[in-house]
Amino acid sequence: MTWRGALVLLAPLPVVAAGAAAPVLFAVGLLAFVGAIVVVAVDGRRAPGRRELAAERAHDEILSVGAANAVTLRVRSRRRARAVVREELPAGAHASQTTWTTHVPATLDYTVTPRTRGELRLGRTVVRAQGPWRLGWRQSALGDGLTLPVDTNLSAVRVYEALARRGQLAELGVRTLRLRTEGTEFERVRDAVPDDPMRAINWRATARTGRLMATELMPERAQPVIVCIDHGRLMGVGAGELTKLDHAINAALLLVHVALRSGDRAGLLAFADTVTVTLPPRTGSAQLRRFLDAVRPLRSGETEADYDDALTYFSRWQRRRSLVVLFTDVLDPDQGAALVRQCARLRRRHLPLVVTVRDPALDDTARLTPRSGSDAYARAVASGLIADREDTLRLLRRSGVESIDADARSLSPRLVNRYLELKRRASV
Repeated sequence: MTWRGALVLLAPLPVVAAGAAAPVLFAVGLLAFVGAIVVVAVDGRRAPGRRELAAERAHDEILSVGAANAVTLRVRSRRRARAVVREELPAGAHASQTTWTTHVPATLDYTVTPRTRGELRLGRTVVRAQGPWRLGWRQSALGDGLTLPVDTNLSAVRVYEALARRGQLAELGVRTLRLRTEGTEFERVRDAVPDDPMRAINWRATARTGRLMATELMPERAQPVIVCIDHGRLMGVGAGELTKLDHAINAALLLVHVALRSGDRAGLLAFADTVTVTLPPRTGSAQLRRFLDAVRPLRSGETEADYDDALTYFSRWQRRRSLVVLFTDVLDPDQGAALVRQCARLRRRHLPLVVTVRDPALDDTARLTPRSGSDAYARAVASGLIADREDTLRLLRRSGVESIDADARSLSPRLVNRYLELKRRASV
């Protein structure tokens, strides 16, 4: 019952209590109490029930991990009534809201932010509708629930496309400036401008048109961009709300999308202690779906990454010069030495780019002002891990290997910017 119904039931109790002095008042109060129960029960039965209610959700077929996925809940009712609507959602959904006090029929919006890839179980919709007098209520559980797949963050690709159409990629942190005459592949002949170098002047077109004309080149298309994803033990470490592996896959997805959009061929190699997934580089929008299907089963394992095995396999598998984007993590000095050795060898034929995800919690711990012995120990350990990591990255840079070390917030735009910069330099 509602609080109004509770007041109706409590109203006869003073009369019942007065019946200790006058028996007739006891009988009157008892009849009034029974009448109040009947009224509340009747009002509850008049509330919309399961047969008069329906609920349906509108959402993406595949949810994006680490993103706020919009869900629209529509509750239909044959009769208007005040109600409490509650969604049965697991704690792992991290929903923005699960309970509403509203009138049905109603349209309710909320978001779910799953933190792991896999599946998310959405339960039933529970509606507790009040009767017309708002004294009693009737509760109904609608639907049977459903299970939705949770995949790589596709929203980043949608945002990129929307901003690209409006010419506002700077909002995402992506620089769109493309220098004229850079690259090796012909794009068009245009009127020359004062800052064009002499080598860009097209003398044949100038003689034909009588105007000074210039040739505009663009970076070569259909170049291989191979994403190598380490899903060993270290990539299962959390970096904010998601694991480093999930951050890496999200950034790799946006990179593959931009590469395919630029006309390049994108491929994949995933490994832990051995190579687990390969996807030959291809062009076209269908390759993005193949990439999603290939990374969907990837989970961080319990073994260390074997760079010797993975990159030796890569050298046999991919002969043509490629941009090799290697997502990994480096904490152990011995592992770091193997990474440096293999990247230096890989650089003879390919252009390796090592991408590591920083853990903000580790940085915070290293900057912590110790207030106890345990704080001092945690700070010393964190500082040692960061020092080992910096040593490995420094060795990579000294070996001429490109690298990016960024936190999750800046990883994707920095990676896309570096890719576009390499294309402008025609370095792939």
